[in-house]
Amino acid sequence: MAKQTLFEENTQNDIIETDQQAEQYENTEGENTRKYPFDDPTSAEVEIKEDRRSIFQYIVFDFDKGKLITDPDYQRNLVWKPEQMSRFIESILLGFPLPPFYLNQNNKDGEVKFTIIDGLQRTTTLSKFFKGEFALTGLRSLEKLNGKKISDLPDGYRSKIEEKNIQLYILRQNTPIEVVYELFDRINTGGTPLNRQEVRNCIFLGKSTLLLKELSQEDTFKKAIDNGVASTRMKDREIVLRYLAFKIFDYEKDYTGDLSEFLEKAMKNINNKGEEELEILRQDFRRVMRLTFEFFGKNNFRYPILNATTGELQSRGFINTCMMESICYFFSIHSDIFLENNKEKIKENYHNLLKKPNYSNAVRFSTGSKSRVITRFQIAQQILKMDCVV
Repeated sequence: MAKQTLFEENTQNDIIETDQQAEQYENTEGENTRKYPFDDPTSAEVEIKEDRRSIFQYIVFDFDKGKLITDPDYQRNLVWKPEQMSRFIESILLGFPLPPFYLNQNNKDGEVKFTIIDGLQRTTTLSKFFKGEFALTGLRSLEKLNGKKISDLPDGYRSKIEEKNIQLYILRQNTPIEVVYELFDRINTGGTPLNRQEVRNCIFLGKSTLLLKELSQEDTFKKAIDNGVASTRMKDREIVLRYLAFKIFDYEKDYTGDLSEFLEKAMKNINNKGEEELEILRQDFRRVMRLTFEFFGKNNFRYPILNATTGELQSRGFINTCMMESICYFFSIHSDIFLENNKEKIKENYHNLLKKPNYSNAVRFSTGSKSRVITRFQIAQQILKMDCVV
């Protein structure tokens, strides 16, 4: 059997679903190297306010009147089943302590509102129960309440739910983002801690979060990555953000070696853009996704995996975000005419690029360092353009 080349079709279904899978093929130092901003905790003034409210106040006066913003995107598409919702209500009736709710304070439409960062499922469960949208089911301790809606409960039971106090932690707007990341590295009320992109999605809610959601759902993007990045933990939105960040900012002058800071800066920048500027970003992104797929097909943005013994192609590999950034940048800064006139040469150069040890290291190891970022961008531009007709 003939040995496969790096460019032959190999459609093994390699999909990034978790941070761990991504880190197997690109170690992004710089995402996690930022230190907590206070050396002396006795002098720190962390802007996280503690508050308590009754469930009735929280749901009727805050949630139902629109003071609380529900952004279910970051909740990893997890929706509680009726049994889970019922057991939560049962816990309240039994007097069990509840995990705290975490809210992010922000100014929206000229007034102070709060985004639910952690506790959305519990909040929506309470709202649905108060509105009579589901009946209790699957209860084991209070079996006699199975099949009952809130209107069917004795007054004492309803009062017990309404008067139950809940603990709120409110992150003020000037809370350092490092503190926010540190907080969500430590809490685990829902079974799976929020990752950094999920936290960014809450903190920088606005035009940037809407744009990332829109572009990650584009058919051109899904085709370009051959559906190689799952949406359940916002990994797809994060790689879209990384492309946009390097499109907006100069990788040599503006990137300092801290990837998280760079991505946060990009989200802030997008939030301040006008619609015309956002449309330019959209059109550029769509164009680059379409063109790269036309050139490289289902091997697009994937670093191939070779068998260590035989050297044969074992898998086309997972999506490599660092490859995507540097290759897309090349396509973005060159015209359609240039790319079309040099299509075969660029495809050949792409094949050769993956063989360059310096590029390979720069897209796989310590990828968040400033030197590796500059290296992979410069090498990609040099090799892909080599012997092209200007």
